[in-house]
Amino acid sequence: MLRLGIDVSGLHTDAVLMDENAAIVATAKVRTSPDMLSGIAEVLQAILRENKAWSSQIADVIIGTDYFENALREGKKLAKVCSIRIGQAKSMIPPLYGAPVRLQEAIGLSSCHVYGGHELDGSVSLRQLTRAEVERELRDLDAGQAEAFAITGTFSPVSHAHEIQVAEWVREICGEERPVALSHELGSIGFLERENATILNAALSKLTHDSLSGLRELLDRQKLAAEIFLTQSDGSLLTYESALRHPIRTFGARISDSFRGAALLTRMNDCIVVDVSREKVCVGVLEGGFPKESRRNQKLVGIRLNLQMPDTALIARDGHEAVDDDLLDAVYHAIQRFQPRFEPLPIVFVGQESEALAAFFKYPWSEVVHPPAYPHASAIGACIAPVSGSVDRIYWLVGEGKREQIIEVAKAEAIRSAIQAGAVPETVFVQSAETIPLSYMPTRALRMRVKAIGQRR
Repeated sequence: MLRLGIDVSGLHTDAVLMDENAAIVATAKVRTSPDMLSGIAEVLQAILRENKAWSSQIADVIIGTDYFENALREGKKLAKVCSIRIGQAKSMIPPLYGAPVRLQEAIGLSSCHVYGGHELDGSVSLRQLTRAEVERELRDLDAGQAEAFAITGTFSPVSHAHEIQVAEWVREICGEERPVALSHELGSIGFLERENATILNAALSKLTHDSLSGLRELLDRQKLAAEIFLTQSDGSLLTYESALRHPIRTFGARISDSFRGAALLTRMNDCIVVDVSREKVCVGVLEGGFPKESRRNQKLVGIRLNLQMPDTALIARDGHEAVDDDLLDAVYHAIQRFQPRFEPLPIVFVGQESEALAAFFKYPWSEVVHPPAYPHASAIGACIAPVSGSVDRIYWLVGEGKREQIIEVAKAEAIRSAIQAGAVPETVFVQSAETIPLSYMPTRALRMRVKAIGQRR
């Protein structure tokens, strides 16, 4: 069977068809269309013109894109959002604090607070959640003007019952047709970062529906019965249904795809990757074949988010200008940020505009590689995207020796999550496991972040 990886950037839509041995069968590239789907349709037709029989052999169509991220940066086609906080105390920090005025105006954010929520141990907080309060707050806000809702509850990753309840009431009061984003589906413990991600996800709901809802029909017209996936921020698969609900998970996906593609093209699992496009140069590092994730909360358009995105250095550039000493120097210093002190890693250049920069770049301490098929690295990375499962939650330590047991429990949960998402059980392994003691909480509270990876069935 075949897999089709499609990379949708701001400029080009690039497709790569690969067989079960990860060998490239065909490639195609077209200009990206304003509506995204037209460009996908065009590149798909270009692939199938080479061999119509491929349509019955393509099992998966996997799309990597920064389309939604760019729309957010530009403040275009965003839904008007009503944000609902659930908690015991009203915060002085407003939702989307620090966001540019242009973005706040595009989202038209309105917000309210209702009492409720849970404590760190999952117990219900003292002041109870009531429908009457939710209804009153929505009426006072004139929430009928909102096109989407974002609901964030205190410690909802521990217990999300109140988020679910408020979502049901919102749909009853304001109508079933309006998208509702729930924070426990998107983020971890940090309240403000999780709330920000939920609001931005809700803001993208209208654009996501308009951009992706016709994708299944598009494939049907081409007689493709393939499963549809998008790639998410860690370079793993995101189901079509999940992408419609959680477009924010696609942020950073194109770069992760590019880095994964670089690993396949060079057969290097540990290296520095330099992805070069017309607008920017992105530098990061591969560890064990996967992009190294940032240990800090990410900032996007000035807003702190708790998304797990690759750790990268970005250098803005004008693609119409020739490679000069300033650019070479900036790339060199970005690479130095990721190079280990001893035994420097190889440096791999990929991306549509990488040829000129790679030709000029000199690094005396390690190998510089510019692989064949470098323009297709992101589409290749989408094509080979694995299935992932993750855990990010609070566990309670009871008695001596429980810490090691809890770590194993968290690993087992992540592995089970990957298998449930469609990974072949025999291929699943724990890619990363991190324990984070909560120093400002009781000593028996331990946060675990675990990710498991496996091949798709």
